[in-house]
Amino acid sequence: MNSSFDYCILGAGLAGLSLADSLQEHDLEVCVIEKDDIGSGASGTPGGLVNPATGRRATKSWKAEACYEAIAENLEMVSHYSKTPFYRNNGVLRPALTKKMAGKMRERFRETTWSEGWCHWLPEVEIKEKHPGITCIEGGLWLPVGITVDVGRYLQAYGSYLQEKGVHIITGFEPKPNNSSTGWEIRHNGHHVDAENLVYATGYGTLSVEYWKNIDFHPIKGQVATFQSNSDPLGFDHSLSSLGYIANLGGAEDNTFIQGSTYEHDFEDTAPSTYGKDYLRKRLRRILPGLEEHSEIIDQWSGVRLSTPNRKPVLGRHPEIQNLHLFAGLGSKGLLYGKFLAEHYVDHLLNGTDLFDEISIHRMLEKN
Repeated sequence: MNSSFDYCILGAGLAGLSLADSLQEHDLEVCVIEKDDIGSGASGTPGGLVNPATGRRATKSWKAEACYEAIAENLEMVSHYSKTPFYRNNGVLRPALTKKMAGKMRERFRETTWSEGWCHWLPEVEIKEKHPGITCIEGGLWLPVGITVDVGRYLQAYGSYLQEKGVHIITGFEPKPNNSSTGWEIRHNGHHVDAENLVYATGYGTLSVEYWKNIDFHPIKGQVATFQSNSDPLGFDHSLSSLGYIANLGGAEDNTFIQGSTYEHDFEDTAPSTYGKDYLRKRLRRILPGLEEHSEIIDQWSGVRLSTPNRKPVLGRHPEIQNLHLFAGLGSKGLLYGKFLAEHYVDHLLNGTDLFDEISIHRMLEKN
């Protein structure tokens, strides 16, 4: 292969594929290079939620409506490129586990303007009617708009969709780009890629890139486990968000579910561990003790994502190299943020619109 592109994107996760999609929509020539396989990094979790109420207080996510619309439309479009379903519009239940938590969640719910039908406060009795056996104190939230996604399968289907649209995707080698007077050059095993612009969407791998050494990233390891009930089917259709989350991809008649996630700021390696298993089982026992008692872990996954001081992604040009870009730090909200921010960055690149202050790279550079 010997080709020239307008943009070469390093990384085929949520950030990289979303950006490739948005660039290609404007008839730009795009190449994506991934050192492993599509969705092989932290983006490729087997179970994730599109949940616009985050944190212990269930705070409405930043740009929730715009982000939700972008990912919901994209999931539907990409679904036609997968042989098996990879997402469900099944809602998310958020029970409060203590009186203090209930008070803070209810207060935040009352002071937040939610789109009609997005979020409801349910008293304890209704939460327990909706989900018998669940731990709940005083009530919680029901979000009918919640979506459960097998993110790894979504990204694989997304890659197929983009390739059909004309995006070149190369996997299986770690690129070593060289900056020249005309742009960027990448050569490896018969591949010769020339690109006017280079974008790093490499997630955890960004920490080892000299160009971005001054960006204040914080790596966080997350582990999830696939559980299988040894007794009856689950009996509930929705997913849960409480002390992590339970992603229900199979519905009420299935007997498997995904429990996530650990939030490990100090870790020695990136592999799944016994600590992860114990932690996730303990969390499950707190929320659904009956289900935990009759379930076993049949698979485990881990990945490392990047967070920032304000827990928002980082987008922008390198301060000294104008044809070098960064799209990273999506953290735990990559599924919700990815497509919307890709469209926002392309609008910035092509039309000169200002980046949102909360996600602009300038907020990070001004501190250094």
